Parts: sequence; structure tokens; C-alpha cells
Amino acid sequence: MGKRTSILILVILAMALLIGGCGTDDIDISGYADSKIILTGLSTKDETVTLSDLKALDCITKKTHSTSDKIGEVRATGPLLETLLAGFGAAQTDYSKIKIYGEDGYDITLSKKFLSENDIILAFGIDGEPLDAEAAPLRIIIPESDSAYWIRMVTKMEFIK
Repeated sequence: MGKRTSILILVILAMALLIGGCGTDDIDISGYADSKIILTGLSTKDETVTLSDLKALDCITKKTHSTSDKIGEVRATGPLLETLLAGFGAAQTDYSKIKIYGEDGYDITLSKKFLSENDIILAFGIDGEPLDAEAAPLRIIIPESDSAYWIRMVTKMEFIK
């Protein structure tokens, strides 16, 4: 294969990645794009991120199901929590626990052991669609875990050293 052909193939692959979004569903989050998630414990002051900020990060789309089978199989789209934390110079395992709060009053606490063993998707879309009013603005999806961890309507995350 000549040099010219190799360059052409690289250009085509790069264009396919840009146009195709690397296999990530393109979710229309315009209904809740400005919704804010409060992040405490990452610095000396509270931080906030919007859903637009999260969508701008490197995102994945992953098909998974909960081990409790209450929800069934879903295809979740969003960045990994690890990706968000990297922007703050941190990692999941830097914390003894992370507490996540939903607008409905439900919350979960993830232990250091759990954080070291699991990917956490900050899902802004499910099955190629935006989240509905009962899940927006953000849903936590932890592949192959109990759906009790799949908290919806996330409004705050607390990072505890």
C-alpha cells in the first residue's frame, strides 16, 4: 500500500470518527442541557457542571443490565465519572466514598471498594433517547450492578476523602 493510500485511509477513518461520534448515541438534551449538578469535596468550594458540560466530555454508549433485573437491559449514554474527575485532577479511588443525591430525596453512598471495582456512567440518555421527566437531568448507571445504585434525577455528588 502506497503512502498516498495510507493517508487517504487515515483521513477517512478520522472523518468517520468525527461524524459518527465514536459510536456514541447523539442524544438531544436541549430540554435539560442547562440543569446543574453540584459537586462538593473536589476543591475548597462547591463546583457545578451542567448537562451540556457533561455531554462535551468524552462519552460512551454501553448496553448493560442490572443484576436485580428490576430495570432490565438499557443502553446508557454519557461520560464515565472517571472522565469527569480527571478534569479536576482526581480519580474515583481518591475518595473513601462518594454520595450521590437525587431530587426525589433518594441517595446512595458508594464505598471505596465499590468505586475501585466499577465503572460509573453519568447517563444523560437511555436507549438513544433523552431522559424522561422521572429520570432527568442525570441518571447513574453502574453496569452489571443492582439497580438500587442506578439513582435518577441526580442533583448533587459529594466526594469524601
